[in-house]
Amino acid sequence: MCKEVVEKAPEIKVSIDRLTVVAAYPSDRLDHDMREWLKKPFVQDISDGIQVVDDSNCYQDDFGNRHAYVAPEQVAFINSPRFLKDKIRIDFNPNHGLDSEGGQWVLQLIAKLQNKHFSRCDIAFDIFNEPTAQDYQVYRFGTGKQIIMGPDGKMQTTYYGSMKSGQQIRQYNKKLEQQARHGKLVNVDSWWRVELQLRGNKIADYPSLVRKMLEEFYVPEYKSLKNPSQQAMVFAMMYEPSIYASGSPKTKQRWRKMMKEVQKDNRLSVAMAKKFVEDFQRLEYELQSIMNRFNVAADEDDTINL
Repeated sequence: MCKEVVEKAPEIKVSIDRLTVVAAYPSDRLDHDMREWLKKPFVQDISDGIQVVDDSNCYQDDFGNRHAYVAPEQVAFINSPRFLKDKIRIDFNPNHGLDSEGGQWVLQLIAKLQNKHFSRCDIAFDIFNEPTAQDYQVYRFGTGKQIIMGPDGKMQTTYYGSMKSGQQIRQYNKKLEQQARHGKLVNVDSWWRVELQLRGNKIADYPSLVRKMLEEFYVPEYKSLKNPSQQAMVFAMMYEPSIYASGSPKTKQRWRKMMKEVQKDNRLSVAMAKKFVEDFQRLEYELQSIMNRFNVAADEDDTINL
C-alpha cells in the first residue's frame, strides 16, 4: 500500500531584513578607529569598509555536524559614506546575529554614536513551499540584472538594479543557504527569499511602494501569444535576458510592447503585496521599537533617506 504524499502548505512571511544607521563621526578619527577595529577577531576588511561577522557555523551546523567550509555570516557592514564628511554608516539586521560576540560589539558601538538616524530599510519576503517562486523574475527594462548560478546550472541569486538606485531587489534560494550553514530544515520543501530595498520614502508610503515594485515581478505566459515568433522572443527574454541589449532602439521598443501585452502569472506577487499590507502595522511597530531601542530617529517627516 502506497503512502499518501502530503505537500507542505505554501506560506509567505514578511520581516524587516536590514537597516542602515548614519551618525556623526569625525572622518580622521574613523579612519584610525577602523584600523584598530580590524584587530578584533570578528572584524574583516572588505571593499569600501569593514564587516563584522559570526563564524560559528563556518565548519559545523546548528546540530554540531561537521560540513564543508562556508564563509562567515555578515552581522554588520561599516564604512564612511561617500560624499559625506564626518559620518559613519552601519548596515545591520536587527533580527539576526546581534547575540554573537561581534553583534554585541555592534550594539555597543551604535549606543555610543551621536545624532543617529535611519537611512535605509530592507523588507524581506520569505516564500515557503511555493514551487513557482523560482520562475518569477523582475521585468524592468533599463535596469541591470546580475544572475549567480549554482553548480547544478540553476539560478541561486539574482540582483535587479544597483544598490545605489535605492530600489534594488534581491531574489535567492534561501533553503540552499540555510542548509549549507545551519543543517537540515524540517517541513520545508522550498524556501525562496525576495528582499526589497526601500530608501528615500516616508514609512507611511511603504505599502504603495512595495505594491509598485512587485507589479514588475511575474512570470510571462508566452504561450498566450498567438504568433510563434513572438512566443520564441518572450521565451528568450525570460531565459536569456542579455538578448535585449542586442536589439536596435526600434526593436527594443517592439519587444517592450510585446512584454507589456503578454499575459502574466502574478498570483504570487499579488499575494506578497497583500501580505505586506496585512502585516504593515506590525512592521511599523517593530521599526519604531528598534528606533527607540537604539535611540535612533528617522529623517524629517519619517523619511528613510540618505
